[in-house]
Amino acid sequence: MNRIVFILIALAALLLAVLLFLPGLIPVAAFKGRIETQASAALGREVTIGDNLSFRIFPRTAFHVEDLVIANAEGFEGEYLARVEEADIGVKLLPLLSKSVEIDRFVLTRPDIKLIRAQDGAVNWNLASAEQAPQEESQSSESDSGQLRDLKLGDVRIEGGAARYTDAAAGTSYALEDMDLSVVLKSLSEPLEAKGSLTFQGEPAKIDMVLTSLAAVMEKKPGNLKLNLDIGEASAGADLEIATKDGLRYSGPATLDAPDLPAFAALVGTELADAPGFDNLSVKGDIDGTDTQMRLDNTSIVFDKIEAQGALALDWSGARPKASGVLSTDKLDLRPYMPPPAQSDEGFPEWSEAPMDFASLNNIDAEFDISTNEILINDLEFGESRIKLTIDQGRMTAQIPELSMYGGQGSGRLVVNARGATPSFAGNFDVGSVQAQPFTTDLMKTDNLLGLGSFKLNFTASGASQAAIMRTIDGSGGFDLADGAIKGVNIAAMVRAAGELSEGFNLAALQSAVSKARGPAEQTDFSEFLSDFSITDGLVNAPTISLNGPYLTMTGKGTVNLAEQTVNISLSPRATTTIDGEGGRAFQAPVKIGGTFSQPTIGVDAEALAKKGFQRTLENVLSKDKKGEEEEDGEESEQDPARQILEGIIGGQKKKTDEPQAGEEEASAEPSTEDALINEGLNAIFGKKKKPAEETEDDTPEN
Repeated sequence: MNRIVFILIALAALLLAVLLFLPGLIPVAAFKGRIETQASAALGREVTIGDNLSFRIFPRTAFHVEDLVIANAEGFEGEYLARVEEADIGVKLLPLLSKSVEIDRFVLTRPDIKLIRAQDGAVNWNLASAEQAPQEESQSSESDSGQLRDLKLGDVRIEGGAARYTDAAAGTSYALEDMDLSVVLKSLSEPLEAKGSLTFQGEPAKIDMVLTSLAAVMEKKPGNLKLNLDIGEASAGADLEIATKDGLRYSGPATLDAPDLPAFAALVGTELADAPGFDNLSVKGDIDGTDTQMRLDNTSIVFDKIEAQGALALDWSGARPKASGVLSTDKLDLRPYMPPPAQSDEGFPEWSEAPMDFASLNNIDAEFDISTNEILINDLEFGESRIKLTIDQGRMTAQIPELSMYGGQGSGRLVVNARGATPSFAGNFDVGSVQAQPFTTDLMKTDNLLGLGSFKLNFTASGASQAAIMRTIDGSGGFDLADGAIKGVNIAAMVRAAGELSEGFNLAALQSAVSKARGPAEQTDFSEFLSDFSITDGLVNAPTISLNGPYLTMTGKGTVNLAEQTVNISLSPRATTTIDGEGGRAFQAPVKIGGTFSQPTIGVDAEALAKKGFQRTLENVLSKDKKGEEEEDGEESEQDPARQILEGIIGGQKKKTDEPQAGEEEASAEPSTEDALINEGLNAIFGKKKKPAEETEDDTPEN
């Protein structure tokens, strides 16, 4: 009995000795060449390992390899596909007998992987040779005697890893560094879990991934991938079904939140121009895509201040990403992408000479069909509309088949071409039933025009600033307003007041009537107000202006200098004492509109008044007693103030005497009292400003 016990103890000691010393007795280095040869044949690529190769059984079976290198494929730059500085692999022996691999320790220290896609689409990570693949597939179909039944992972880690992906066809490159990942796999049929941190394109990132199941993916069957990823300030999440049989494909719900869009775009290989807008992006929807493109349905998008729903497609296979889709939005706010409007505390602002930036159009190509309830473009507001937007290499075309603005409906087209050094513009708009007052308030910063009507405009222009565009704009257009009014002036009253000159007047009454006609509470009502115009180098020429209204009909013509913001319009109104112009009395007097956009002026045109034949009519007022004057003995009779004012208006002359007349010889050094009175009357009637040296208190309102 004692001998049996002794033998058992001796066997146990011998077994322990084998476990302790056998790894040292096995000449592992002698098998190094064979291992490299077998691995190279299996991978179809040269595999080398360092000399420090070891194996142990106790306390657990383990292999240690240093400097493991898998060579790069022929024709690709770089010495290797993958290099591992150290690898510790612990394998349980007993499961191997049942053709299962149970790894209780798998630690890769500082692995470096370099993946490359060439210009022709070839990749360097196809490890099995083309000749081996069919053979292996045939062998596996005949017998599964050598097939791996299962794989279990215990402590699996990647420490200090790095990887780089370069796509020569797309001109993109992505780098992952400082990878510290842990992996859990209880069996091939159970989920593969990976979690850890890394640096992606220089930005810190965290990843939490679950893949079910690895066995399905290895057999190129569909699997499921749940992913949560944080990169810098951006975050993404997905629950995708993936397939790899015919290339990578994925589908399922996904989200993306990029509060700093330029930074995120740079991470994924797209540099956005430093331009207005493109600040943030948030996307949520059902995704279906590949490694170069994807489509989102049931999508909710927040892009800067725009919130939209619909379908969206993205393609980043080329040098510039392309987006397309059909979207609807409650509000389409385009203000961030437009040059800011000039600001002014008083009236219409001057055109800005500041350079405008349309570099945003070079950030992305796009094709969108957008329906919206509201469009905001600087100070202009549009209602329910539809836009077909195309952006192609810096040229934007907006077809607007349905345009709602200020109560009206119409259509339009706008082109902004930023391909060259100087941007160019073209457009045409045709809208009807527009409310004139809110439209002109937003466009021209004046609320003096009321009415409902149609507007047409066709234009082309170029320039890098607002001022440059206004100097180059060419085109044509017109408007036709109905049942409205021009606030701030009663042209009919003004013409009637001037017409009263034919029957005599007193100066105070005339001055009061003209001033009152230009008062803030006055307005010129019309049933129809229309004009056509052309534009050449920023000069608007309106050869026909027509207005019809109660007590008034009017024609005219004139110009508007857009670049200089000046107005020069001559009107020929006919005012009547009856609402329809039938019967009663009629008066005519030319009216002049001038000044600037900020300070327009309107009043009776004194110069035109004299030229159009009023002189003869007014001379009748001056001829109270012509015969009596002729019988005077050489001395002028005393003239009343009205006669003096009228002589100033029509250029009438004093009765000739034997004395030299003013202007025939040297003029007087100072104006006479009579001349001063005439000037005062003209200033009062026609709204002319006095020279600075003659300024006095004047209650006459100016427009």
